[in-house]
Amino acid sequence: MSISVKPAFSKNNLGIVFSTDANYLAYMAVSIQSIIDNSDSNYNYDILVFDDGITDYQKEQLSRMLKSNFSLRYIDVKALLQNFDSTLFISRGIWSVAAFYRLFIPEVLVGYDKVLYLDCDILVMDSLVDLFKTDLNGYMSGCVYDCVRYMPSRNRIKDIEVLGISDYKKYFNSGVILFNTKEIDKDKFQKEFMHILKTKNLPFIDQDILNVIMRDKYLPLDFGYNYQYHILNEHPELKKLKDLSDAAQNPKILHYTTATKPWNTPSVPMADKWWAVARTLPFYEEIIYKNTKISNKYLHSIIYKNRYIIRYAIIKLITKISFGKIHRKLKKLSESLRPQIRAIKKFCRNK
Repeated sequence: MSISVKPAFSKNNLGIVFSTDANYLAYMAVSIQSIIDNSDSNYNYDILVFDDGITDYQKEQLSRMLKSNFSLRYIDVKALLQNFDSTLFISRGIWSVAAFYRLFIPEVLVGYDKVLYLDCDILVMDSLVDLFKTDLNGYMSGCVYDCVRYMPSRNRIKDIEVLGISDYKKYFNSGVILFNTKEIDKDKFQKEFMHILKTKNLPFIDQDILNVIMRDKYLPLDFGYNYQYHILNEHPELKKLKDLSDAAQNPKILHYTTATKPWNTPSVPMADKWWAVARTLPFYEEIIYKNTKISNKYLHSIIYKNRYIIRYAIIKLITKISFGKIHRKLKKLSESLRPQIRAIKKFCRNK
């Protein structure tokens, strides 16, 4: 089944894409409201959501938030995935299936010159008009460098090098991506990401895939368009770097990266900006209720961590007493488990 979506407005159309299920919808609603609060009345905001089980009631609540120059539509991901091997699109470690959906943007959104993908854990503090005016001629996308550029980790650098990316400082964060759909061959893009998905070890799933496909084919954007707030919180000495300090003073898109979010840790810096928007929404009580309990995601991750560690230990033990093809196969399998275990451990530590 082929799905294609055309722009909602005939002119001044800003296409913006999210992806979520019913459990994460309340957080996406905060992101959408922040776009509404900072919107330019001379432009039309065409919001599309890859829908993985959002309820009709939730959709009704979202529709009440909109202004006249806003459109909100949903793309059924179940229909979208019918033509693909469903076993490839499964939750991996701490990442849900929704992590894959942005990879379908070039295929699904036809007739758009540019499309902005946003994670749900962001706060928009700009009209986005200037961002959409960015000249991407000759580039597949516009992206912002990932935190690994400023907070290098030996393990992350190794993971990035294994992907075939020689300079880890050019690895970008996929939470904010301005796709230049005119520059992307959708058939080639789809074949390439499916090949990478089947053949490479991907600790950061979709972000790794996009970095492989778009390496040297994306335009680095101002860091303020994806200000990953934890960087200066964890490393205040980096304030001497102008791009970081300028972005911290005037973030255009504030990205609450890591597992420490405003909704589960209201004391973190800049959480007050997120809560100021959340309080205005009909989802406010739901957010409060969800976060008075231990996060199901956290418990799920602990289970995953223990399961992966036990599996890794067994495989490593058998590898030592095996020979030939079996030995090589088990060794390769144990190596593929290491980055997943590291990612889950890091999530649990941050939690």
